[in-house]
Amino acid sequence: MKNKRYVLTIMSVILSTGILFGCNGTDENEPDPSEEPSEQQKDENQ
Repeated sequence: MKNKRYVLTIMSVILSTGILFGCNGTDENEPDPSEEPSEQQKDENQ
């Protein structure tokens, strides 16, 4: 019975971690369009 509990716990941790990282969907290298341009980019454009 304890063995079954450990297996279920480990499976739920793996599933939760997979959902957390797998459903992120955004690329960290792409700029977020909702963010305003940085001061450096503003200076370059002027």
